[in-house]
Amino acid sequence: MRNIFSIPNSEDLHPDVVKHFKRNFFANIMDSGFWFFGDSFVAAYTIMPVFISTLTDSPILIGLIPALEGAGWFLPQVFLARHLEGKNRRLPLVIKLGILERLPFLLLAIAAFFILKFDRTIAITLFFLFYVIKTFSSGLVALPWQELIATVIPVSHRGRFFGLSMILGKVMGMAGALITGVLLTSVSYPSNYAYMFVLGFIGVTISFIFVNLNIEPEIERSVSPINKELNLWNRMGKILSADKNFLHFLINRGVTFLGLMSLGFITVYGIHKFNLPLYHSAIFTLVMLVAEIIGFAIWGSYGDVYGYKKILEFSNLFLILGLIIILFVNTVWGLYLAFGIISFSHAGEFIADQNIAMEFSSENDRPTYIGMSKTLTGPFLLIAPILGGGIVNFWGYQNMFLISLIISIIAYGTIRFLVEEPRLSN
Repeated sequence: MRNIFSIPNSEDLHPDVVKHFKRNFFANIMDSGFWFFGDSFVAAYTIMPVFISTLTDSPILIGLIPALEGAGWFLPQVFLARHLEGKNRRLPLVIKLGILERLPFLLLAIAAFFILKFDRTIAITLFFLFYVIKTFSSGLVALPWQELIATVIPVSHRGRFFGLSMILGKVMGMAGALITGVLLTSVSYPSNYAYMFVLGFIGVTISFIFVNLNIEPEIERSVSPINKELNLWNRMGKILSADKNFLHFLINRGVTFLGLMSLGFITVYGIHKFNLPLYHSAIFTLVMLVAEIIGFAIWGSYGDVYGYKKILEFSNLFLILGLIIILFVNTVWGLYLAFGIISFSHAGEFIADQNIAMEFSSENDRPTYIGMSKTLTGPFLLIAPILGGGIVNFWGYQNMFLISLIISIIAYGTIRFLVEEPRLSN
């Protein structure tokens, strides 16, 4: 345990970062734990697609759930970069936007209690309205939160921080999935979902308390005169022209996200193909959480030592393996295995994606690089599930999984042969 908090002497850190490192490490891990406990009740790849399938049988609308989850997190980020670069602290903005991020959980719960009283079109519209608020408010807070983490957690510990926080988060998410299973089997629809959303609101509210326990130092930051004169789009164009390694990384992210089009459909596909009761969505959630816990335990420590490019390579390979199993193993247990492997891959994607963009640039340019890595690749996350839903609608699940496999093979080639480890090249 002592080694976890041992900071290498080579790191040039603000004295207050060192002084409050243990407190901030604990506060942010607990924030993650309770956030993922709350978020497990609205899981974008398992619970919510099944919930929306009770209101519509449209594959495109079902696919829109994970699309909004990804696009909402990714698309808004770069637009806060200029605002953040001149700020000495990130925490005040995290707190303000964090309130907006948590309110939709309560709105979803209230709507679910009364959903049977609404016309179906109105119910679907309300659901997507509240879900869009949830996902895009998360995207607004994402960049200042990542900058807060980059400030209070040294680079030598970020992989382990994200690994440990995600392990705790997924363990608590497993508890949420167990509660979800009980509610889905013992409480009638739609009260079961309403109670789940209430529990989600309680979980993310507790996480907000821990966010407020951070102690962030005042660090003088300035924007270079050249960057002040450039508008956002010109500045991004300048970065992409000068930093080909970062450009290749963004290309890989876009292709990888297209390959992940299948992720939001696996649970619905399994329930329909094998005629499973709805409570199996909770079992899929448990499979996902167990696989991700194992993944976070491995990928976090690996990334601190060897960098995050290798993690992206391995994650692509595991995604390819999972898709092959879905295509060629025609049993429920085979589908559970494939979903577990893909979830293990997704854990690696998350750890690497949260960290690698921080290492392409200097601290002053870091908010723009992080924002670009999310906003410029976010459209692919939005398009992918919608594209997947369209393919399912016209050609069926098997063809969608096959196309996803082909794209994932291309994604592996781009990260393996076009991108250099930024920790070494920067």
